Amino acid sequence: MKNALTIILVMVSYSLLAQTTEIEQPPVPAVNPEQSQADILLAYKKEYAFLSSQVSNIQSRISAFAVQSKTEKRQLESTISGLENQLLATEAEANALEDEIFQIQRSTESAEDNQGLIESTIVQASSTMKEYGFEGFGDNSELTELQKIQQLVGQANNLIKKQAQITQQPGSFFLPDGTEVTGQLLQVGHIASYGYSDQGAGALAPAGEKQFKVWKDADTDAVQGIFKGQKNGMLPIFLYESSIKAIEEKQGKTVLSVINSGGEIAWIITILGLFALVLIVLRIWFLKSASASTEKLLARVVEKIKAGDLKAAIQYASSKSSSSARVLLSALRNLNRDRDHLEDIISESILHESGQLNRFGSLIMVVATVAPLLGLLGTVTGMISTFDIITEFGTGDPKLLSSGISIALVTTEVGLAVAIPALMFGNILSGWAERIKDDMEKAALRAINVYQKASV
Repeated sequence: MKNALTIILVMVSYSLLAQTTEIEQPPVPAVNPEQSQADILLAYKKEYAFLSSQVSNIQSRISAFAVQSKTEKRQLESTISGLENQLLATEAEANALEDEIFQIQRSTESAEDNQGLIESTIVQASSTMKEYGFEGFGDNSELTELQKIQQLVGQANNLIKKQAQITQQPGSFFLPDGTEVTGQLLQVGHIASYGYSDQGAGALAPAGEKQFKVWKDADTDAVQGIFKGQKNGMLPIFLYESSIKAIEEKQGKTVLSVINSGGEIAWIITILGLFALVLIVLRIWFLKSASASTEKLLARVVEKIKAGDLKAAIQYASSKSSSSARVLLSALRNLNRDRDHLEDIISESILHESGQLNRFGSLIMVVATVAPLLGLLGTVTGMISTFDIITEFGTGDPKLLSSGISIALVTTEVGLAVAIPALMFGNILSGWAERIKDDMEKAALRAINVYQKASV
């Protein structure tokens, strides 16, 4: 259908075109070439003049625009420069403000730190002065920090003046055996004291809670001379910082006290050390009995073999109970066998005696290995205990930390004290046992060689 319509349209168009061409056209007038040339030239001149005026107009407008653009550019550059200067001035002002704020913050922090330092100083000074009778500032909460400090300084000055005085007054103190007696107390400020009574006298040391006791090294005669107005040579003195805390006399260290300070692990290491000592003594006894008179035994056996009395040599070797005698006896009883078989018999006999010679050697080395490990365990346990105490009570009182530190250090010390001798004696005795084995083998081979020479 579409193709048919297309063909019809083409045919209609062709018929219309044919009819149009058949219509008669009017005649075209003749053209004057000179007139046409003049018209074209005139039109060209008019167009040229128009275009020239347009170009001039455009050029003038471009020049005006260029001038105006330069002027606006200079204005914009001036404006931008002004804004940049304003920005720099603003940044400088902002930096100055930041510096000022930082200085204010530092001043504030410094003031807070100083305030905290002043408050802590007041609290510490008040706590210290309470030991000397200071009752605090009472209910007067309107006092400033400066007034509180002035009051504390005044109390301290009065205390210093008081402590610079030597006073004598009745009182009680304790003798070295712990007996409390009543007598006279001579106080040299608050740094030293002397006590006198009919039961005893001497320089006093703090016993805690403002109580005093006679120091063990005090010269009784010299102290009695003070109270009687006499001079008996050099006066002993015991200086102390405060009478609140007791001062204990230093106890001498003993082996048991050192082990006790190491706790249960130190005692376990000590028991292992004693066990190793017993094993070392027994091993020395076994080795000594095993190697007893090896040369003397070999000399007698060789003498009887040279004399041709093998039976007497066997009887003599069997009468001895040492390891060397048993190895030599096994060689003498098998002298008629071939050399290779005989050496195997001797080696087997020596291996049989090795159990006796190596007795307790491994246990001694085990103790030497375990002892330092137990010491390390005690060190770790002590450090854990110390850190637990620090967590609970802090580090203010060193005595609280002493138990954990003692466990940490003493167990290591005891462990090394046990391990070093055990390791040393274990190696020495092992070397001794190897030398005994070599001597037994040499003795057996010597007897074999002598028998073979005597048999030739």
